[in-house]
Amino acid sequence: MKKFLSAMMFFAICFCGFTNGSSFFLPRPFGNVKSYTETRFEIVTKFGDYYRTPKTNYFHEFNEDGMEIRSSEFNAAGQIVNKIEYTYNTDGNLFSQICYDDTGKVFWKIITSYDENGIKTEDSEYDGKDNLTGKSIYKNEGANPVEEIYYNSQGDLIWKNTFKYSDSNLLEESCSYFANGRLDTRKVYKYDSNGNLLEITSFNVFDDLVEREVYTYNEDSTLNEYTVYGLDGKRRTRIFYKYDENKNCVKSTTYNVAQKFGTTVNEMIDQSDFEYNYR
Repeated sequence: MKKFLSAMMFFAICFCGFTNGSSFFLPRPFGNVKSYTETRFEIVTKFGDYYRTPKTNYFHEFNEDGMEIRSSEFNAAGQIVNKIEYTYNTDGNLFSQICYDDTGKVFWKIITSYDENGIKTEDSEYDGKDNLTGKSIYKNEGANPVEEIYYNSQGDLIWKNTFKYSDSNLLEESCSYFANGRLDTRKVYKYDSNGNLLEITSFNVFDDLVEREVYTYNEDSTLNEYTVYGLDGKRRTRIFYKYDENKNCVKSTTYNVAQKFGTTVNEMIDQSDFEYNYR
């Protein structure tokens, strides 16, 4: 899973997925946000009606520069599940991510290295006992990463990603490879004239289309809907977003698209509410 998500980290667009929690492609907070809470609900249906029950809470905290410093996960009973703390170097680049379990012990951590120009070169992963468990090495052209190579603790190659960009530095294509060099997935990216991501098309090793992800926007450029189409060209998943006056997401609702009783139905399978605390 990590190697597919890694490519998303390099988009020159205003989306991010926080390490702890967050709905897929949750837009970055706008304004002077001190913290926000995401409440994720479990969805059940009874007699044709939807009912939702709080399942998990994620609490995100930011410093005065708008950088996230802590994200905490709580269960439905309000008990902490884990906590991730983030630190930054003097250039404002993310330096460490340290995850603590429910007892306060270190569960894992990631330390990031940069070159003299502030471009990321390595992510080193460690377990709770400070043992190296894996390392990602990045090769860059200018500010753009063109390769990400992941090794295990013994230095064995596990997988490799490659990235190609347009003249305007937008990601155009990414390829994921297995350790033996065999192509896993190729993704092609399309944008509108404003640089907003419109579509990601995924192909397998035989260059067959296997999935298409489509993004539609509101007039203010906030993401309205994220839709996944299968290899048959039919919609499989839809996520809708709603925002407050600051363009911050206040609700995301996920539907599974299925054929039932001779018709196409949208079944709600996930929902999250967001509450913001502004400075």
